[in-house]
Amino acid sequence: MPDELSVDVFTELGRVTWAAIKLEDYVEGLCSHIDPANPRTDKRQVSKKIGDAQRVLAARTRSATRDEAAEWLEHARQAIERRNAALHATPIVWVGRERGEDRLGLGEMPRAGRPYFERPLTVESLSELRSLLEDAAAGWRDLVIALGTESMY
Repeated sequence: MPDELSVDVFTELGRVTWAAIKLEDYVEGLCSHIDPANPRTDKRQVSKKIGDAQRVLAARTRSATRDEAAEWLEHARQAIERRNAALHATPIVWVGRERGEDRLGLGEMPRAGRPYFERPLTVESLSELRSLLEDAAAGWRDLVIALGTESMY
């Protein structure tokens, strides 16, 4: 059937989802470290938590660790925006021969200044998104440790 995904594509979609779950968890942990909030009652969306943590960092004494945390959060924010675009996209089916075998895709609606984008539902396309999420998550543990050992006020 033309609208069924292959096992390989489903597997990569699962990897994207897992990378997204981990990144959001890391972001929430770092934001909570910077701008403490009770995780049981804090209902802000992760993008709001990032913005609030960035504002707290901007008000603190400048340091290499503070700057690294701000840069990491910005990179994570951009990756989460890409994740949101893909995981909240509209499934599409291309009809005709223009796209060859890549018949299924995701129509990513315009978000945060990005134009509408059609992502082929292929292992390669999803792998690219997974790599972006994993790259954004890299270094979070060392950053939390550095923030914990540095007085940032």
